[in-house]
Amino acid sequence: MRELRYKKSAFFFSLAIAGIVVAEVIHTTANPFGGFFGLWGPDVFVGQSVGGRFSANSDYTLSQVKIWFMNNSSSIHPAVKITLRTDHTSGSVSVPSNTILAEWNINIQALGWNPVQEVLVSNGGVGLQAGQKYWIVAQSNSPSGVNAIWNFASVGNTFSATTMPNGVTWQPGGSGAALTLTVEGNPGLPNPADINHDGLVNGSDLAAVLSAWGICANCPADINHDGQVDGVDLAALLSAWSA
Repeated sequence: MRELRYKKSAFFFSLAIAGIVVAEVIHTTANPFGGFFGLWGPDVFVGQSVGGRFSANSDYTLSQVKIWFMNNSSSIHPAVKITLRTDHTSGSVSVPSNTILAEWNINIQALGWNPVQEVLVSNGGVGLQAGQKYWIVAQSNSPSGVNAIWNFASVGNTFSATTMPNGVTWQPGGSGAALTLTVEGNPGLPNPADINHDGLVNGSDLAAVLSAWGICANCPADINHDGQVDGVDLAALLSAWSA
C-alpha cells in the first residue's frame, strides 16, 4: 500500500540548477504547484521505493533528469538513490527491472513541505532507444518520518509503481497521478568509441583503450563488450576517429 502525504497550503517555489545542458525534452510533467490536492506524493523511505515510467519516441543520449522532492523532516536532508532502469513487462504488468543504466546519489535539498527540483546530470554515455520503456526509480534507507517525498505533478497522469512493504517486490501503480519527472537528451545514441563522452573520438579515447588492454569486464574501453580490450576494440575506435 503506497504511503502518501497530502497538504493544502500556500505554494513555495525553489529551483536548483545543476548545470546548463542544451537538449531536447524526451518526457515531462507539470510541476507540483496548484493542483487540486495541494502538495502531495509517495514517500521514499526504507519500506518503499517509487518508480515513474517514460518512453522515448526517437533515439537519444541522456543528458539530465529533473525531479521535484519535498521532505518529511525540517532539519535533515535524507539521502536518496536515483536510478535509470529498463522495463520488465510480464503480460500486462510493467514494473522496473533490475538492470540499471545510470545512477545518482543525492541528499535532497528540500526541508519540510517546500518542494525543490533536483537536477541530475548524465555524463553523456547512456543511450535511450526509440520505442523502449524506461523507469526512473527513487529509493532510500531513511526511516519513515524523516524521508523524501517524490511530488506528484499538479495535473496529468503517467504510469508509476511502488514496492511492496518488503521494499523489494514491485507492484504497478497504474496510470494514476503523474510523478514530477522531466527527462532530457541529445538526439542519437552515444558513440561507444567515445569512451570519455566528450563528443569526439581522439587520442584521449585511444589512451583509454591502450591503458585498459587485456581482460576487462564491464570496462568502457571494451567497445564490443566481449570482456576484453584488444585489437577488435582498437579497430572500432580507429574507424570512428573524428579528431
